[in-house]
Amino acid sequence: MHRRKKRSLSSQTILTSNDLIKNHTCVTAPEIEEGPFYVNDELVRTDMREDQAGVDLNLDVVIIDSSTCKPVPDALVELWSANATGIYGAFEHSAVGRNPPMSSSNTWLRGGFPTDDGGSVELRTVYPGFYPGRTVHVHVMVHTGWRAFDNGTFDSHSGRLTHIGQFFFEEEWNDRVIETTHYHNNKSRRTYNLEDHDFNRASIAGSSAIVHLDLAGDAVEDGLLGFITVAVDLSANHRIHSISHLNSSDFGDDVY
Repeated sequence: MHRRKKRSLSSQTILTSNDLIKNHTCVTAPEIEEGPFYVNDELVRTDMREDQAGVDLNLDVVIIDSSTCKPVPDALVELWSANATGIYGAFEHSAVGRNPPMSSSNTWLRGGFPTDDGGSVELRTVYPGFYPGRTVHVHVMVHTGWRAFDNGTFDSHSGRLTHIGQFFFEEEWNDRVIETTHYHNNKSRRTYNLEDHDFNRASIAGSSAIVHLDLAGDAVEDGLLGFITVAVDLSANHRIHSISHLNSSDFGDDVY
């Protein structure tokens, strides 16, 4: 497995990918609800930013088998999150309820890509904003035995859905990002980690859903590097509740 240095914001301690895996080895990540804004059959890609403004987040995710502590290759790690102002792509208008209707076919800040032989995948997104009742977070699913369509999307219901969860960030990082330009238009009341029910659910039983972050350059505006290890139960097969699907007939084959 490659080694990549990470620096804690508060302690400035240098860690490597292997060190971080040892910190949370084999504790199965808690399952968290998918939420109302999941869209089935999204694009297979590593860069999900499209035209979205904000602080770039390069997120290195390692998937390991909770029963063996070994990396899981070819597991598709799917992410989706709100933009800097707390809005989800495909749900640009106010949306309520378990399965709100899609308002567009926009695909920004959505997609996924398979892990390499070391169980690792690097995904590029934008640091999310908050919205009413929710702290800053990124949704994640882990699919094994998945199937790709010819148009560059994948079948959300193929193979096994071994994990549905969410990633979170330390409040001091949230504070620094929210102070940057593109997050100023978010007029919602901010919800903090400890006020968020899903954050508290994800912080049980010795597992950590908090992404380890470091600066990509000299300032937050230059982007952030993130690293997290997710231990999954490969025998699990969870259910997707969303009935929203991407209308992908116009997409080409070059999304890789």
